[in-house]
Amino acid sequence: MKKVAKRIIVMGGSFNPPTSAHYKLMLAAVDALGADMGFFVPVSDAYLKRKMKNTHPPVVLSEEMRVKMLQAICAEDKRLNVCTKELGLIAPGTTDTMIALQKDYPDAELYFVLGADKLTLLVHLTEKRAFLDYFKVVLYSRNEDNVDEFLNGNEILSPYKERIVVLPQPDGTEGVSSSKVRDRMLSGESSEELLCPGVWELFKDFTPANFPDVINRFSDEYAFLANSFKCRMTWQGQQFRCAGDAYKFSRDSDTDDLEIMASVVEAKFEQNPDLKKKLADTRVQILINGNGKKETYWGVDLYSWEGENHLGKILMTIRDKEELR
Repeated sequence: MKKVAKRIIVMGGSFNPPTSAHYKLMLAAVDALGADMGFFVPVSDAYLKRKMKNTHPPVVLSEEMRVKMLQAICAEDKRLNVCTKELGLIAPGTTDTMIALQKDYPDAELYFVLGADKLTLLVHLTEKRAFLDYFKVVLYSRNEDNVDEFLNGNEILSPYKERIVVLPQPDGTEGVSSSKVRDRMLSGESSEELLCPGVWELFKDFTPANFPDVINRFSDEYAFLANSFKCRMTWQGQQFRCAGDAYKFSRDSDTDDLEIMASVVEAKFEQNPDLKKKLADTRVQILINGNGKKETYWGVDLYSWEGENHLGKILMTIRDKEELR
């Protein structure tokens, strides 16, 4: 049987974690438009990790946990639901997600929720993907006059003004953000008043220990971790200018590649005390041999966040041995 709904509100986001502001914004849009349903659409793990990779530490809740938290929010109102269409995707797209939802509900009007600070995104989506030809938008703003001025003056959006519903930002949402919740957790402060009760129950036991800091590129100040880093070392009676050259020299032997790499890297740090100290100074940070070359055996592809990270694991094993001495 075909699914039936007249109006559907769609809110995409990281929801890392979802806050009371997300709930209030969704509910205000559903009520204002008399919508039948509201869908929260969390982004994929790969997308979120890319977004957070330069934060220290990168507080990234799993897809499963973010869905549980959103389900807790949805329990507050039966009109609300979680859409998981973007989970597991390397590069989710707003337009593609909306198209997929429209196929599920062919007779419904779909409204996508945006803040006024995302008007440039709406311009891009409309210019490149004809977004407003197919879908409508709920736009939240503290200053409706400025939004009207922008819409009237923009040649891309002005023809679509009737497809953009501007709503005032609900009370109690200003200053509430996922980043504020994460910052409070890292500093040991409670964020209970920023979260819905069900979300707080799931989030309250998280501590900084759950999110160790990460070094995800062996470059700049951490270039010494890379096998290509220039350093004098001797391996099997030969002198080499870097661990990478020593590994290439030895890989044709009958020994397992992983065993060779572990032995070469250990020799590199044993023979260069200054590098050994730098490795020890990374302390408990997770070492990820991140790259943009889709190399997923020795490292991790930082776009898809897929990879076995064997070099990073070898480095952490060597570091942990040194800590025991």
